Amino acid sequence: MFATAPVWENRFDRIASILQWMALAFGAFFAFVQDGATLSTATAFTAVGLYIVVFQSLPMRVRHGVWTGEILAVTGVAVGMVAIALTGDVDSPYLLFSVTPVLYAAAFAGWRRGIETALLASGVLVAIRSLADESGLLGGSLWAWVAIYLLIGITFSFARHLLLEASETNAALLAASASAREQLDRLERLDASHKLLSALSQLADGTELNPVRVGTAALDHLASAVEFEAGQIAMESPDGPVVVARTEVEPDYESTLTSPLSVGARDVGFVVLSRDHPFRSDEVSHVEEILQPVGLAFANILLLQDIAHRAIQEERIRLARELHDEIGPSLASLGLSLDMVMLQHPGNEQLAGHLTGLRTNVTDLVEEVRDTVAGLRATEPVSLHEQAVVLCAEEPDRLPKVTTALRENRPPPVEIGEEVASIMAEAVRNARNHADAHMVTINGYVNHENGEVSITDDGQGFDVKRDFKGHYGIVGMRERAEKIGGRFDVRSSPAGTTVTIRWGTV
Repeated sequence: MFATAPVWENRFDRIASILQWMALAFGAFFAFVQDGATLSTATAFTAVGLYIVVFQSLPMRVRHGVWTGEILAVTGVAVGMVAIALTGDVDSPYLLFSVTPVLYAAAFAGWRRGIETALLASGVLVAIRSLADESGLLGGSLWAWVAIYLLIGITFSFARHLLLEASETNAALLAASASAREQLDRLERLDASHKLLSALSQLADGTELNPVRVGTAALDHLASAVEFEAGQIAMESPDGPVVVARTEVEPDYESTLTSPLSVGARDVGFVVLSRDHPFRSDEVSHVEEILQPVGLAFANILLLQDIAHRAIQEERIRLARELHDEIGPSLASLGLSLDMVMLQHPGNEQLAGHLTGLRTNVTDLVEEVRDTVAGLRATEPVSLHEQAVVLCAEEPDRLPKVTTALRENRPPPVEIGEEVASIMAEAVRNARNHADAHMVTINGYVNHENGEVSITDDGQGFDVKRDFKGHYGIVGMRERAEKIGGRFDVRSSPAGTTVTIRWGTV
């Protein structure tokens, strides 16, 4: 099996092949001029020409083989010396051709075979000269050609050795360069992952690990590491994937990369990146490596949400049980005691008035306890933060882009949460359908029975005083706010509109 020849061997082979044909033409021409058209000149021309034809017809990888190259070199020396013997020995015009086998052996068969071929050619030439005329061994032309054979053998063998060393050095440098580039790319990927991990650590050190902030930070770091025109990040939820971050709305693209966010065997979300040209395999691995911290962050968020949900449910059940089993009976017993006292002192009107007031307060308190127990055992409260995240994910291919920075300490009671969630949805819907807005932001703070939520857009706005009666959506939002005892406010200008709902002591 033959290896692929280096570039320098291919070029040198073409030059040496041209030299063979030129040596044949030179030898044939001057042999005809010197001796005429004789049997000897014809035989020499035929032998050399046939050798060159056979030599050139062999594939280059065969000619450059170690053993085949040696056989061809020895055969070439034999053919050349026959032609020299037939056409004037040391004065033969085929002496130039006799150099080519030595050159080939030195250049392609190696140092040892090159020297051996040079010595073989020199020895045969000396033998031919001695057979023709022993006194001719002292002639200068004979030893000049012997020196040429040896010089070519040594020079080209050494040149081949240097070229092989240079090729090996170049290959080693290319391998080292590729390895260095690979290590550099890996360092860049690790640096990008480290930056994202640092950003996520800063978010985790804050008041809350918000999936929207995590997704936004991930997209920002991906944009600095991989080229893409559109992207979105989704987190798994009990109701299916929820898009927590995305870039500006863009048209469809030809190439899409979808990378899952996983922790172990559990999928916690996915990332979708799009652009006009395909993603390379190294870019895919780069994205997967960068997103590993995001998967861990989403897994922690889901775990914290599950723990918080379980803790809240258990605490609600405990409080409901305590109110029902301990405080409720105690209040009922207190009411019964007040009734007994009033029956025992029917003639004391002043005392009866005080006792009646106390009895009424106890009755009201019992009703409040019952309502509280019913509320605690009712459906779990509506998380306004989760509702805001859902609004951010709705209709991702349409403007405006919805973002949220809503902070929620404890979800509001069910009756408040449902109404405020409806107000948020209506405000976002109005911005999307009527305001020609590009961005909607949901801000505020929620702490159970107290809270404030603002929905702000950058749309065209409207005249609140002039157009208020025609905006039935606003009328409905105000009615929902009044239903929970909240305060509703709308402020609008050509730069945008802000809808605010407050409840409790805020």
